[in-house]
This record gives sequence, C-alpha cells and structure tokens, in this order.
Amino acid sequence: MNHRFAVLFASVVMCGSLIAVGPAPVRAATCTADGVNCKVGDVGPGGGIVYYDAGSLQWWGRFLEAKTTSVPAKGIWGTWTGRGTQAERLATKQLGMGRGNSYELSFDASSVYARQANSTFSSNFYLPSKDELDALYNYWKVSGDTRLKYAAAPMWSSTEASETFAWYQLFQDGTQFTDANGIIPKLAGNKDFLKSPVHVGSGFKATPFEVIGVSAFPSTGFGWTRLHAVATSTANPTCSAGGANTICNVGDIGPGGGIVFYDAGKNEFWGRYLEMAPQACEGVKLPWRPAGNAKTVYKDSSGQTAAELRVLAKGVGMGKVNTRVITLALGAGTYAARFAEDLNCSGADDWFLPSKDELDLAYNRLAQNRVGGQNTPVGGFNKGYYWTSTDYNNSTAWMQYFMDGQQFDRVQTLSGNNKPPANPFRVRPIRAFGTNNVVPGP
Repeated sequence: MNHRFAVLFASVVMCGSLIAVGPAPVRAATCTADGVNCKVGDVGPGGGIVYYDAGSLQWWGRFLEAKTTSVPAKGIWGTWTGRGTQAERLATKQLGMGRGNSYELSFDASSVYARQANSTFSSNFYLPSKDELDALYNYWKVSGDTRLKYAAAPMWSSTEASETFAWYQLFQDGTQFTDANGIIPKLAGNKDFLKSPVHVGSGFKATPFEVIGVSAFPSTGFGWTRLHAVATSTANPTCSAGGANTICNVGDIGPGGGIVFYDAGKNEFWGRYLEMAPQACEGVKLPWRPAGNAKTVYKDSSGQTAAELRVLAKGVGMGKVNTRVITLALGAGTYAARFAEDLNCSGADDWFLPSKDELDLAYNRLAQNRVGGQNTPVGGFNKGYYWTSTDYNNSTAWMQYFMDGQQFDRVQTLSGNNKPPANPFRVRPIRAFGTNNVVPGP
C-alpha cells in the first residue's frame, strides 16, 4: 500500500466516527453522563472506556462505553425467541439495540444476561447487539488501547438470528457467525452452546463463550428506530436525475439505475447515498485476486500496521478507497475489484466493490423476503457468496453469505465453492453519490 493511500485511509476514517486511529491516551479524561465534551478513548460515566461516538444524538444516545474485561458466559446464551419476523431480527443487529435486546433476554431465566444481571450487566450495562459488539472489536484492534483486557474468545451478542440461532463474534479475528444454513453442516441451533464450534480451515480451537458489558449515553426519551427492508423499488425523479439537488429515499432507483440502500443523513467524506448496481451488472465466478498474483495489498504505513489498515477497511465509506488500493496493488487481471472499477453500468462508470460493512447494509435492506433458494425479489440476489473489498490477511478476504447475512473470510484466489453444490462467487458493485465524493486518482 503506497504512502498516499495510507494517508488517505487515516484521513477518511478520522472524518467518520466508527473507530479511533492511533493509540489511546495514557490518561484519558472522564466524561459525564450528559455526554458534554466526551470523546472516544475517555473513561465513561460507568467506568468503562468510550469506544464509539455517533457524532450527534441518536434515538439511543450518542456514545457507547464498554467494560474493560470480558468474562466467561458461564452457561448457554438462552432460549428466548422474542423476535418473530426476519425484519424484527434484522433490526436487533443495529447500533443502539443492545439495551432493548437485553431487556427481552431478562425474561429468560436461562439467558446469559439474566445470569449476570447483577454483575457484568449491572448499572446500565447490557449485552451488546451484533453491530455494537463489532464496533467494540474494531476500536480494540485499531486503537491499541491497553486498558482493554479481552480474551481471544467467542463473544455472545444479544442479537437473535432465528428461533434457534444467535449471533456471536470471534475476538480472535472479528468474524461474526451464527453457523446456520450449512456453515456448520446439520447444525440445528447454537443458543445452547458452551463453546464455539471448530470451523474448517480457521485454526481456532473450540473455546468457551465470554461476554462484555456495554452501555449507551446520554439517555434519551426516543423510541427505537425500526429497520425497514425494501419491499419494492421506487421511481423518484428527484433521486434518479442526480445532480446538486438530489434527494433520495432508501429503495429509490438511483442515478446509476440501481437501488439506493443507504442514506447517511448528511454529506460525509465519501458522499451521502449508496446505490447497489442492478442484477444485470453483477459479476459471476470471479476471484478476489488472480491466481498466481502474490502481490501484497496492505503494508505497515504512516503509523498504522497492515492489520490495523485491514480493520479500517471494513467501514462504511471505505469501499471506493479499498477498490483503488486493491487494483493499484494487484494490477491487471480478471478479479472482483477490477471488475467493479472497470464496470460501466446504466451510464455510470464510478462503481466499486463494497466494503464489509457496506455490503452488510445492502444485505439488511435489500436481500430479504427470499422464497426458498430463489433470488431475492428486490435486487435479484443469489443465495450464495458475494465478495467485499475488505482484505482479511492478504490470503483471504471477507465475503457475505446472502442466505442469512453471515460474513467470514474465503481464500482470495477461489472463484467458487470447491465442493458441490457448485456455487460461483459473485460481485455486486455499488456507487456513492451526493456531494464531496472521494475520487482517488492514480
């Protein structure tokens, strides 16, 4: 990774609020429950470490703080099946949902939350949602904050995936699993697991589950914001026309002929809206890197290790930068990022390969209401695997399983599953628009 793009990586992430860049201060300030003058890395009002700042007050608060140690789960996740629909379960993944999820779990005496309600989860701390837990992992890995003493172990989230499965995250490498739908063959559920299962090829042993308490502040009186999956795309001339006065809603047909799946609410360093390319512009049977190409994509640079840069590359707004970094490093050939960058679809030529978090946003909004193994009615997504632009370790890269949204790493030179049933790996590019777009040059 050349110096120019290392600097760009650092600068664009610092414009956002997901994770901090650089080591935490040796003696961080303590911020109060009202959130005034608080910043990431401070000691929070509950005595934990502030690890996330939304940038402004949200329905759930603005800041998230976490306890400094993880503790053994000492039993099963639980038996709670409180969310009856897929849309409701998707909503419980979001930032801000951990408190509500934990409240529901409190009615299940078998749950890890109920067991530790008077210890790990006392004083407004709770079991984090899937996305809250991932934000904590990202901060822990990138900040170098030595006050955080987390085990290299699987951590339960409070997010239910189905009646028998719950989401967890490996703090060995950041992967978030449920292990459903064939990821672990013939597995009927995981809520009663005491250890994470062994995943073929990962090298991680079966390890007992642990938990980390988190808390949101300042408190608000707002109700929770439901995540609405797009049931059908919408024609909206103020969106599809593009230009300086563009106004879009999630689900609108965008200026590139695809479907808008994300609105940041304001202009960010990368733009405001994200649009998914139409099904007709999908790439099929593509590797992440060409076979025989062993060039290194990320190297230690500008005060960040290659491993830290890969964590930064997960975030929303990073897909365009990732794509440019990859194609500059790997050069010519037939592979996912090159396909996306070279794509001309519906008259637009600024498509790129989505980052890990960008593709997850698209999955949450667009890839629902699937009937059996058929393509989704919105977007026409296959039930198989889609590449992201986020490198895992220069040999594997993050993919998303569109049957249920699980994300994990796959060997970069593969273009499909080695074993039947044959399922080629796919690429669905996205584009960003609004104002203030990042347009990296060669």
